Amino acid sequence: MTPSETDDLPMAGGHYSHGLRAGDFVYTAGQTPRDSKRSVIGSNIEDQTVATLQNVQRVLAKFGATFDNVVKVTVHLSDLAYASRFNAVYARYFPNNRPVRTLTGSQLNGVLVEIDAVAFLGPIAAR
Repeated sequence: MTPSETDDLPMAGGHYSHGLRAGDFVYTAGQTPRDSKRSVIGSNIEDQTVATLQNVQRVLAKFGATFDNVVKVTVHLSDLAYASRFNAVYARYFPNNRPVRTLTGSQLNGVLVEIDAVAFLGPIAAR
C-alpha cells in the first residue's frame, strides 16, 4: 500500500492518509469541503458537495483513477433533508458510472457533507 499526501488537500486532521492503493483498489479517506488551509468552502450543500467531490477527485488522481473507476461511495450528510439537492450535484460527477452508494445522516464537524470512495483500477465486468 502506498499513502497519498498532497499539498492541494487539507492537512489530515488525524493519523491517516488521504488515500491508499491496495492492489487494484484505491481507497480515499472521508473528504470534506475544506481547502489546504482547512477553511470550509461554500455555505450551502451544492457548493460544499462540489468542493468535496473535487477533493475526492484530487486523491483519486494521485493514483491514476477517475470517477469512472469508482465502484463504491459512502456519503455522510449533516441533514438528510439535503439528499435531493446533494444528488443533483453528485450525478454530474458520475455521468458514465453509477457506483454503489451508501448515504447516511451524520454529525459532522462544521460541514454539510463528507464523502469517501473506493476505485478499482482493473477491468469492471458488470455494472
